[in-house]
Amino acid sequence: MQLSKLKLMLFIGAPLMLIIAALVGYFIYSTISAQQAENRKKVENFGELVIPMDASASSSPTDPSITQENISPTQRIIITLKDERSELLKKTVVMQDKINSLEAQVAELERYKRTNERYAPHTFNEEVSTVHARMKQLLSSQAESKRFTSTQIKGMAAAAAQEYKRYLTIHKLLLDQDQIDTIVNNHLSAYAYCIGDGMDIAANNREEELLVVEYFKTSKTELMSSRLKSDLKAIIKPCQELLAERLAYLTP
Repeated sequence: MQLSKLKLMLFIGAPLMLIIAALVGYFIYSTISAQQAENRKKVENFGELVIPMDASASSSPTDPSITQENISPTQRIIITLKDERSELLKKTVVMQDKINSLEAQVAELERYKRTNERYAPHTFNEEVSTVHARMKQLLSSQAESKRFTSTQIKGMAAAAAQEYKRYLTIHKLLLDQDQIDTIVNNHLSAYAYCIGDGMDIAANNREEELLVVEYFKTSKTELMSSRLKSDLKAIIKPCQELLAERLAYLTP
């Protein structure tokens, strides 16, 4: 009889225990699943909290759904990092503006350096000497020059080189080789012939002619009379104006 009661209790109790165990297991499983889902959501939102996906997000120091009173220490750290990143971005913009400004200053200094190098005595004088030599060769080869003496041609070539130097220095011009060639071949010869025509007017004799030629070579006027200086100035001015008109395209 006792055995029968025990079997009966086991027969009834075993299924009941299984049902209770199943219910407890389901409850534990549901709790764990919910916690895992919440953890996944936090992990998914972590990147957005640290590195906002767009500019509008980065401009707001905190997520609108999070209040300062209800955030965890970890979230507070993330928000602080986010704020620091936003400040760094602002500083980066300011720094880039400064870099752009410094680059502009460097470019201006480079241009100034090139200008100074361009007009450095050694470099520029070499260029003027080359122009002088080219003008002597050009004038000597042209039929129009036959009406001038060799001394006058030397003076004309020197005058052209002198004016070339004066004009470029005044206007701070930086010319490439093609521009120099154009000036020498098309414009300085016109200036030289203008000077050549005026030399006969200014110089009354061979001695004065030599003084004029020396002036065009060295700019020295110490040995000239006041009258010769005045006459020389009078013939040079219209020739300079003529050349300035022809070279006006270089100084818009």
